[in-house]
Amino acid sequence: MKKFIVFFVLVLVLVFVGCGTNDPAKRIEKLEKQLLSTEEAVNPEVASDLVGAYCDFADANPNDAKAPECLFKAVDVSMNLNEPQRTIYIIDKLLKEYPDYPRTQAALFVKAFIFETRFGNLDMAKKLYEQYLEMYPDGEFAESCRASIENLGLTPEELVKKFENQ
Repeated sequence: MKKFIVFFVLVLVLVFVGCGTNDPAKRIEKLEKQLLSTEEAVNPEVASDLVGAYCDFADANPNDAKAPECLFKAVDVSMNLNEPQRTIYIIDKLLKEYPDYPRTQAALFVKAFIFETRFGNLDMAKKLYEQYLEMYPDGEFAESCRASIENLGLTPEELVKKFENQ
């Protein structure tokens, strides 16, 4: 009987501990503290886990006002981890599920920028920059989109020469 009681208590403890770590909001809080508490270089594993926690929160709480913000934060961290594929996936989720979120236009610009700089897919980048301009002609990144379209494919040397001639 004693073994059964000890086993039952152990199972209860494990259940309570396990439930606490599955709460995406608590996991985010823990990982953000972990990431920001060090003066050393960012730990890529912690940052990657944080991206996952942000996405998990949005998946578990799609109607929560914090969900699109979590996805946007996931985009930021993923981009800084140099994970362009993952970043594009998260941006697409943000664009599809939260098109009215105020920072969606920034995410669209980032998507175009990734296609231009990380993938070298200038056709897709141009298409996305143009899409941004159609959707947000006076948006925060409209001038940057126009400049990017105008300068797509130019080498750094050609860009310098172009600006010197202006």
